[in-house]
Amino acid sequence: AIFFFISSTAFSAPMVLKAITAFPKNHNNNDGVQMFVDKVNERCKGKLEIKWLGGPEVTAAFDQINALKSGTMDMLLYYPFGYLKQLMPEAEAKGLTELAEWEERRSGAFELWGEIFAKRVNAKYIGRFHSLVPFMLYTNKKITKVDDFKGMKIRVMPLYVPFIKALGASPIMIPPTDIHTAMERKVVDGFIWPRTGMISWGLQEVTKYMMMPGFFQMEPATIINMDKWNKIPKDVQAIIIETMKEMEYIATMRTVMLMEKEDNVRRKAGMEFIQLPPEEAKKFSQIVIDKTWEYVIQSAPEYGPKLQKASSKKALPKGAFPWQE
Repeated sequence: AIFFFISSTAFSAPMVLKAITAFPKNHNNNDGVQMFVDKVNERCKGKLEIKWLGGPEVTAAFDQINALKSGTMDMLLYYPFGYLKQLMPEAEAKGLTELAEWEERRSGAFELWGEIFAKRVNAKYIGRFHSLVPFMLYTNKKITKVDDFKGMKIRVMPLYVPFIKALGASPIMIPPTDIHTAMERKVVDGFIWPRTGMISWGLQEVTKYMMMPGFFQMEPATIINMDKWNKIPKDVQAIIIETMKEMEYIATMRTVMLMEKEDNVRRKAGMEFIQLPPEEAKKFSQIVIDKTWEYVIQSAPEYGPKLQKASSKKALPKGAFPWQE
């Protein structure tokens, strides 16, 4: 009898990363996620596979970070920094950055975030899909000056609480899935959401106004459980990182185009876009930025000041863009 010894590694199954997102799979904010997953899976050629299991229906959005930290979930593909507040007081600094993610990789901010994620939530920070996409205030009350905020009820995430209070409005914390009903039943007068994604919840049907200027930036984290990350071969780690860098541009550009499409949907639904007069806009922006940084530095004294410095345009070295290298 002839025995054939075949290396077991030749047939070994790929390492699987169980991954989820904060929002349902078909949500506009997830634009770019499937493309990233497909690219990584294709490039890893059977060595590793990301399995995108779904969104909040798999694990409730606010619980996902605990699932990642403990290792019951391997990867969060798209997770707002704002949702990390319970475990990471620094998280809220991300939306305040003046830089795109590719600029943060050169200003020192990216390294700082890597350190913070490892320390606070046992995770490897890979990057963020969206840069330069502002948050907007959507309301059913016409706002033409900062004083108009007094007495309003606004749906918030923890990040918005300090400036909403400073504007004289009441912050109300409810999950994204309940905003539609809350607007319909006048539980809230308005809510804050990026310029993309609100139509995925059908919110244009229950909202009259979008106020400008926008503020902050969208800040979705892509992270992998650190114990899992350390088991991934170095060459495969490099593929994941390079693919993320590529997607930071692609996803941002796609989302900028998506903003225009969504604006058309909003207009068709009868929404009005209100631009604050220059003086009021300046006053509004100043309150938003000052109050939020003050709050972030107070709640995260160790990293807050470093992040403020590294997230500023002034932190950029010369030749801060790939095409200038």
